[in-house]
Amino acid sequence: MNSNPSQSDRSTTANVGVVGLGKMGLLHTGIISSIPGVSVTAVSEKETFLIAAARALLPKRIAVYKDYQKMVSEEQLDAVFITTPIGTHVEVVNDLLKLNKDLSLFVEKPLGASYEQAKNACEVAARSRGVYMVGFQKRYSPVFQKAKQLIEQNLQGTPIFYRAYCYSSDVLREGHAWRFHKSTGGVLLDLAPHLLDLLIWFFGEPTTTLAVKKRVYSSEVDDYVHAIMSYESGLQGHIDACWSISNFRLPEFSIQIHGKNGILTVTDDYVKFSPGRGSGNMGGQTYYKQSFNTSPSFLLADADYTMEDISFLNSIGTQTNPDPDFAQAAKVNALIDRILESAQG
Repeated sequence: MNSNPSQSDRSTTANVGVVGLGKMGLLHTGIISSIPGVSVTAVSEKETFLIAAARALLPKRIAVYKDYQKMVSEEQLDAVFITTPIGTHVEVVNDLLKLNKDLSLFVEKPLGASYEQAKNACEVAARSRGVYMVGFQKRYSPVFQKAKQLIEQNLQGTPIFYRAYCYSSDVLREGHAWRFHKSTGGVLLDLAPHLLDLLIWFFGEPTTTLAVKKRVYSSEVDDYVHAIMSYESGLQGHIDACWSISNFRLPEFSIQIHGKNGILTVTDDYVKFSPGRGSGNMGGQTYYKQSFNTSPSFLLADADYTMEDISFLNSIGTQTNPDPDFAQAAKVNALIDRILESAQG
């Protein structure tokens, strides 16, 4: 896969549909519409007020449907972006691939609400002929890509342990919004999957997990999760995921890796190596996000979203596995299930 795809990499045209017109559906619709050679042909949304808004605001050439199966049956689509609530992802995948096994699918993270669901999606995709990707866009951030490169180069030396967190201020009071509902899965299915995907990308899957969880403002879901993870290599690490911390206007992610040569820290804004006393003549290194020349020619949100969409669309033209594909994304669901199981004990 081209880790830094650009619009010039586009090798084919594509007609795209979008299922779900919430925040992420609108974001992807806007990004796709700005990519040369790609056209948003149709969108589907079940909520009446969003259907009315779509018909009023979207270009008239875009067909608006209430039934996504009807959309796929009536439109000549090459790909569909699925941005519905997490618990419905796999149901939509199954319905669409029953109608058209050549269809390529992009699913917003995580792939399913459980590993069982994610596994089912993988099995259905394996019997189909498109390409299938899940939206873990932080893999397309230049700072996290640089961090992976430095880890593979063993800059920090043999890893001893890591500490990582993802924090946001999304839930700071009791309420009845969608985040409080049991079907959302709480912080572990909403915010934490990005962090867990990065850790799997960096280190592989852990062999053991031990976790605790806490409800702060929610009565049906967890607002905070702490998990300790151990690996076959001897590496150990812990994560904290919480969406109930004040003063985080935007979600914040951080991974700090302690190795025999020093400390490698990566956040959304930079990757930094701080050499230790025993690292000889090694010097410190810092790479800021602004220093990477990877931005696309247009920005509707963080560039990572655009880069992942372009990569997915490129994969359709080349018929190569996108990154991450369903099988890779299912590992995140497997780890979430293990964390939840260990927290029950």
